[in-house]
Amino acid sequence: MFLSKFLRKLRILFVLVRRDYALQYAGSALGLTWMFLQNISLILIYTVVFYFLGVRSGGEDPKEYFSYVLTGLLFWIPLQEYLIRGTGILTDNRHLIKRSSLGPEIFLWIPFSQYLLHWGITALPVLFCLVWFGSADPLGLIPGFLVACGTGLFLACLVGYLGRINIILRDISPLVRLVSQFLFWGLPVLYHPSGFLGRMNVWNPFFFPLELFRSFVLNDYKSEAHAGQFLPFLVLFIMILLLSRKKLNQVVLDHL
Repeated sequence: MFLSKFLRKLRILFVLVRRDYALQYAGSALGLTWMFLQNISLILIYTVVFYFLGVRSGGEDPKEYFSYVLTGLLFWIPLQEYLIRGTGILTDNRHLIKRSSLGPEIFLWIPFSQYLLHWGITALPVLFCLVWFGSADPLGLIPGFLVACGTGLFLACLVGYLGRINIILRDISPLVRLVSQFLFWGLPVLYHPSGFLGRMNVWNPFFFPLELFRSFVLNDYKSEAHAGQFLPFLVLFIMILLLSRKKLNQVVLDHL
């Protein structure tokens, strides 16, 4: 009974994800391919700047530093897309939510599914470069993917709240985009976590997941973060999830 119900919801989610992509890229000649090209072009820009032009931290080996940057981008780019898309998902589907009996909860899983797909697409050129440089740890690729999945679930706690608040306050996506930039520069994606920036990194909820991800994917990489630093953020995000489900669901339905 549970399995059949789960598979039914999975089929519905698959249809909703396809529908969301169709709406996002309606009128585009390239369609879904545009999303792939966006991520690839961003990776290529960083490749030119940090590898071919030799812009790097402290004069270290360009391959090592470029591998460091690539893993940071692989971690962050799909996550940022998930944060922004997840904030507006309920607003964009408000008419369908009102007409159907599905409820808002299943729609919040649309951007999470897209996050996993975008991560997989972005991972292809990144992992190719890492293997080419000899920087990748083959045994750590699967654990690295699991860390990415876990980080997505961690962010889902916040996205559920932001998606509901976005309905109530009409549109907070510009604010979320601004906050995402602060989160990006507060993460050691392009720099090493040392000095003043290193002390600031511990206040970023994604610092520990990023360092854990790198420790699995890169050869001989030692994480600069500790699980104890992450635990308060985990508790906070879970509390936000529970409160948003308990207090905001009916309010959201009233505002649709």
